[in-house]
Amino acid sequence: MKKSALSLILLSFLLACQAPTSGQSPQPQEFRSGTQGLDLQYVANLPPPRLFDRDQVNIMLQVENRGTAPLGGGADRIYLSGFDPTIITGIGTDGLPIPPLEPRSAFVSQGGRDTISWRGQIRSLTDKRIDKYTPLLLATACYTYETTATAQVCLDPNPYQATSQQKVCTASGVGLGSQGAPIAITNVDVQPQPQRTRFIITITNSGGGTVYKYGTQYLNKCSPYSAGLAFDEVDFVQLSDITILGRSIKQSCKGLDRDGHLRLTSGTGQLFCEVDLNEQSAFLSPLTITLRYGYRQSIPKPLEIRAVP
Repeated sequence: MKKSALSLILLSFLLACQAPTSGQSPQPQEFRSGTQGLDLQYVANLPPPRLFDRDQVNIMLQVENRGTAPLGGGADRIYLSGFDPTIITGIGTDGLPIPPLEPRSAFVSQGGRDTISWRGQIRSLTDKRIDKYTPLLLATACYTYETTATAQVCLDPNPYQATSQQKVCTASGVGLGSQGAPIAITNVDVQPQPQRTRFIITITNSGGGTVYKYGTQYLNKCSPYSAGLAFDEVDFVQLSDITILGRSIKQSCKGLDRDGHLRLTSGTGQLFCEVDLNEQSAFLSPLTITLRYGYRQSIPKPLEIRAVP
């Protein structure tokens, strides 16, 4: 009996000394996928599909960062256009700032979400001898964004060497798909040469909007109330950097203008870069590419305004 009691006391002591267990630690998720940056949606019934003159009109958008880069703040803005300013008044042409929205990440499955709203006043249609007015409201988002992609590539400094030694890899193209951004780095073609490897990187506008040069001066031209972006400012992305073996190889890249922009033709462009090798055998190494750009996307909303007799 005494032995059983002693065993029970000892067991209780051991249990008391154990650290309390907590829930399982969150596991990182694969998150660099998808072709959206900013998602725009009109909040239901704001505005309603039909209004009457002399009513107040309230318009609200829900904005969500569905991509993998920070968004909002700075000069990122949303503009509301498509209506006669003598009929719907009180809505400015300067747009409203996009609030800072956090991106998705390895531990955060959903990006930041917020709302943006306008309040206008409908003027009398009867005074203008108009029975019905049916504008198409257009919310236009202008923002900067970033795409980052990493491809594990095979570097072979002696691709044509006749040897019985087994190589750990064979240089070949790497398909990347999308990276959680409207501009996607879809493929890296690897072309080995003696002591050098060349990369052909394919970049695609997959988000359905308009991409333009990176920079505040271009972001301001994105507004529907401005003179607009010029031909030589649209369909460009900027190569922020490309690194491999712990160093940048941006200076080796061909096809860029003096500011590091690459033109996309029919939504696609190719970048040509290379790295010199001092090693003697083939090995795998991560190639990381970062792009910056301005992006514009719009969402329409039909509206009907009736005159009050």
